[in-house]
Amino acid sequence: MPSWLLKTTIHHVLKAFPHPEWWNGLMQRHVTRGLQLEPHGEFLGKLLACRRHLRNYLSYSTKPTDCFSAIEIGTGWFPIIPIGLHLCGAKEVLTYDIARLLQRETFAKVVEYFCQFARSGELYQVLPEARGDLVMEFVRLAHSSKNLSPIQFLKRLGVHPVLGDVRDLPVENRSVDLLFSHGVLEHLPLNFLTQATTEFYRVCTYSSVMTHFIGMRDQFSSFDHSITQFNNLRYSERVWHWLDSPIIPQNRLRVSDYIRVFRNAGFEINSREDIKAAESELNKTKLSHEFLRYSRDELLVLYSWLIARPRGPQPLA
Repeated sequence: MPSWLLKTTIHHVLKAFPHPEWWNGLMQRHVTRGLQLEPHGEFLGKLLACRRHLRNYLSYSTKPTDCFSAIEIGTGWFPIIPIGLHLCGAKEVLTYDIARLLQRETFAKVVEYFCQFARSGELYQVLPEARGDLVMEFVRLAHSSKNLSPIQFLKRLGVHPVLGDVRDLPVENRSVDLLFSHGVLEHLPLNFLTQATTEFYRVCTYSSVMTHFIGMRDQFSSFDHSITQFNNLRYSERVWHWLDSPIIPQNRLRVSDYIRVFRNAGFEINSREDIKAAESELNKTKLSHEFLRYSRDELLVLYSWLIARPRGPQPLA
């Protein structure tokens, strides 16, 4: 049976290599098969996520526009959401990551599935906001520009992958309409997240929307089915420092922690939707004392959608 302890041990070894994320990706492609993109698996899931982030913007912005700018936190291997936003009319999408994970092989699958969904009409069923003219331009580009690198291809769409620190965005104040992440914030240490969210507030307009899908379950539980989704809450901070993956770390923050960080940075929470586990699963886990301050209802949360808007400047007294 796969062991999460073996996996995190391998990650600690890979961390000593140059470009450990690349080595981890190599292992995922050829050993664990974790980077096998399937059209009606992760690809469809990310398209649905794109629809959700877009509708969060259109529903909660005080001045939504059809020609909006967006920033994604965490490009990852498959830039499906940024491409989807482009097809829905985004004028520019900046997508940030700390490591360059875009590869020709994996990116080619993304392009192939967008074309496949466009031909079948399924793209418009999943993403009704997609514009026909932009979809046709995408398909033409896919057929005529096979020698473009992933970055060159994306730039043709107005999607700009940026390798950098999201705590220091080279973006003007109050210039971004939509800021989003999907399964990323749970990997940021609290101090880093606090500084990054302050930067998010700086670049967002007062009518913009920040929308995040955040995972709080133990990510190792999808690999090792002998542990519960709350396994990472069993350990003290000191012990977890050694057990956690140094390549894909888990900050173990709960929903109230994220809400506090957002509010302290100047955002107001407009919507929260939690996905919870059965209480019987939590009952199987002996929690470290550091998590006893949270209510059981909050501890049950595996995932949460958090939508926020920047608070405007305070009126003069």
